[in-house]
Amino acid sequence: MKHCYRIMMIFVMVSLCSCAYALKAKQANIREEFNRSMKEYNKMLRWRDIENAGMIYLDPELRDEYMKSAEDIKKRGVTITDYRILTSECTPEKGTAEVIAEFDYYALPSNRIKTLTYHQKWTYLDTEDKKGWQLKSGLPPFD
Repeated sequence: MKHCYRIMMIFVMVSLCSCAYALKAKQANIREEFNRSMKEYNKMLRWRDIENAGMIYLDPELRDEYMKSAEDIKKRGVTITDYRILTSECTPEKGTAEVIAEFDYYALPSNRIKTLTYHQKWTYLDTEDKKGWQLKSGLPPFD
């Protein structure tokens, strides 16, 4: 009887360990996916692909306002010259992430470089319709 009990305990422990490993692996994949999405979104802004960045990454409920801001940025001749990710915090178990990025830019006709801080809030979606990271923050004011 003790032998069966030991085998059963070993089986339970192995099962728990494999479940924990699978959960950690899933969280690592979600974190990697966030890093890719966050970097690609900010790179798209840098290279003046603002509208596509919004269509790909932005929460659909925020798109209209985002697109108005994107149009205004283009009309005013704003050019982003560089960006830096200052902080990036991803919490896969909660499905949330936050980024603080810094953008260097100028607005024509001025050639003076300005810097602004852009706080980004992200949410991970895992539904039938969409799976991936979605931005919940609009564009910052490029004054």
